[in-house]
Amino acid sequence: MESRFLRFVAASAVFMTVLLLVDRDGLLQQLALGAATALFLWYFARNSGVAPRQIICCIIVATAGEVVLSLGWGLYSYRHAVIPFYVPPGHGLFYTLAAETARQHAVRLRAGAITRIVLIIGSANAALSLAFRHDTWGALWWTGAVALIYVSRNRLLLSACFVYTMILEWLGTAIGNWQWAAEVPFLRLHSANPPAGVGILYILLDLIVVGITTGLMSRKPAAELDEEEMLSAA
Repeated sequence: MESRFLRFVAASAVFMTVLLLVDRDGLLQQLALGAATALFLWYFARNSGVAPRQIICCIIVATAGEVVLSLGWGLYSYRHAVIPFYVPPGHGLFYTLAAETARQHAVRLRAGAITRIVLIIGSANAALSLAFRHDTWGALWWTGAVALIYVSRNRLLLSACFVYTMILEWLGTAIGNWQWAAEVPFLRLHSANPPAGVGILYILLDLIVVGITTGLMSRKPAAELDEEEMLSAA
C-alpha cells in the first residue's frame, strides 16, 4: 500500500480521536473545530486520487441528510451543538478514507475476502446487538446494508465505508459526542446506541455520491475526462 495512504489513515485516526475528545459547547470552539477538520481534509485530499467534485458532493448530500435525520426525524442528537461544524467536512474526510482504501492495489487484490469478512463480522455484531441490546432497528439496517453491498459494483468501497463508520460510531457514542434515540421516532422500534447497521447511512451516502458524480462525468466527452476522474468513477 502507498505510504501516503498509510500516513493518511494514521493521521485521521489520531485527528478524529482528539477532535471528539475536545468537542465542546460554544460558537468559537465549534468554528475552530470545523475549520481544523476542513483544513485537515484539504491537506490530505489535495494529493488524493479522489476527485474533488466527489468530496464536495459528499459534504453537500451528507449535510442535507444530517438536517433530515437528526433535526427532522430525531434519530440522533449531538451533545455540544445542533449540528457541529466539524460534521460536514468530517463526512468528506470519511468518504475520502473509504475511497482511498478501495483504490489501494493491495486491498483490491483481496477485495472478495475483505467483503466476506466485513459481512461475517457485521452479521455477528447485528445478531449480538439484537440478542443482548434488543437492537431491532440495527438489525433491519444491517439487513439493508448487506443487500446494498451484495448488489453493488462498488463492494470494496462500501465495505471499507462500513468499517470506518462503525469505528467512528462506537468512538463518538462512547465519548458522548452524540446519542441515538432508544426508540425510533414514529416507528417505535428499539435501537441500540449506536445501531448495529448504522453504516447503511454512509453506504447510501457513498452510492448517492458515486451516482451523482458518475452521471455528471458521463455527460462530458471522453477526451475531457482526466485520469483522476476516470479512476474515481471506477
